[in-house]
Order: sequence, then structure tokens, then C-alpha cells
Amino acid sequence: MNKKILVLDKEDSPWIPLFEEFFADTSSTLHFFHDSRPAGAFLQKETPNVVFARPERLSLALSQKLKVLRQNMPELRFFQLGNAGGNSPLPFDAFFSEPSMLNPFQRRLVQHLVYPEVIHVLVVDDEAEIGVMIRDFLENRVFPAFEVEWTEDGKKGLELIEKGKHDIVVLDVKMPILDGRDVYREIVNRKYKIPVIIFFDAISGDEVIQIHQIGRPVIVEKGFLHSSMPDMMALIKKKVFFG
Repeated sequence: MNKKILVLDKEDSPWIPLFEEFFADTSSTLHFFHDSRPAGAFLQKETPNVVFARPERLSLALSQKLKVLRQNMPELRFFQLGNAGGNSPLPFDAFFSEPSMLNPFQRRLVQHLVYPEVIHVLVVDDEAEIGVMIRDFLENRVFPAFEVEWTEDGKKGLELIEKGKHDIVVLDVKMPILDGRDVYREIVNRKYKIPVIIFFDAISGDEVIQIHQIGRPVIVEKGFLHSSMPDMMALIKKKVFFG
């Protein structure tokens, strides 16, 4: 299910570029509002999964509607934009004082979202050490817990994806038997509803273009900025929640 993100902030909100970048590689939809009245009208038709709001933009009527929604949907999350403090009209789960770089924002946000008890991760990579590294980092975690399965070639990976027991795929590109691009193409063509992170090592710009002609997976280069295991864990959580 595609998540709906409600943002209530001033017209010249400095958060818009960050939110657009953050959600660009997800299946979630952003809904920006500058006033409580149109936001309230939106709630008459749609149910958001996450709300980002500046407190002074919240009317009492809209705050009450959101509180009622949360009673029926405990996983709904409220995040305050701007400095914490004062009397808040909503029980915010966390606050973000000002926009930051994408990855620090991501690592903080995902701490406050609600996940399945266990996130099932499939790593498809011909380098065994990659599968071991991801498994060893994730498998002692709790809230959520992780189960990691690894396979060394694309054909086996696609067979495992067909079984539908995984929540996310971490996929290499250059592999024996079936290349990662072909695996991703099959995922898209068969309409498998599973998020994909392309975790690659030294592919060309043309190959990245080829991948983007198929779809919009997250692409992370091994050994470079934002490829650390804490960042990978945050990215997995983001993709599992937001699609």
C-alpha cells in the first residue's frame, strides 16, 4: 500500500526540497498544505500515514481530527517542524528543528516509524562477504528484528523473490548466471511489490541510466558515502515503510 504523507507548513517552507528528495525513490505520495482548512478537507477523503506539521499552522479542529485518526490507527506518526517547546496541539513523536542533509534526517526519522516485528531481507550478491556483512550487522537487532537470507546469483535470487516471503531486496548488478539489471527488470515486469536497493561496485554511468530506464530503485555504491551499515539499515527501514 502506498503511504500518504501530509505536510502542513508555510508557503516558502524550507522543508519542501528535502521532502521531495527523500520521497522521490519511494512509492509514497506527498501532500503539501499551507492552511488547516484544505488539510482538513484532505482528511475527509484520505488517511495519512505520516504527518509533518508546524504547530502554529494547526487549527484546533484539524488537531482534533488527527487525534481521532490516531486512536483508530496507532501507527500514525506526527512530526513537528520547528523547535520543540510550548504547548503542542498534537502528541508529536519527534521534532525536526530545521532541514538537514538527507542521510542524518533519514537515520533519525526511521527510529520513530512502526515496522513489522521482523523485516525479512534478501541479499543477492556474488560476494559472500557482502551477504555476511549485512547479516552480521542486522541480525542482532530488535524492534524490529531482521532475518537476512543471502544468495550468490541472480537466478536463485529471482526464484526466492517469487516465493514472496521477503520485505526488501539488496541487489548487486554484476553477477553470474543472471545480471542484477535483468533481475530488477523481471521484478518490475512481473509487478512484484517489493522494494529494491541496488548495492553496486563500480558500474558505469550508462549502466545507471539503463537501471533508471527500468524503474527507480535506490542506488548505493559500495565503499562510498552513505554505504555504511548504519546507513544501509536506515535505508532498509525507509524502503520497507515508505515503499
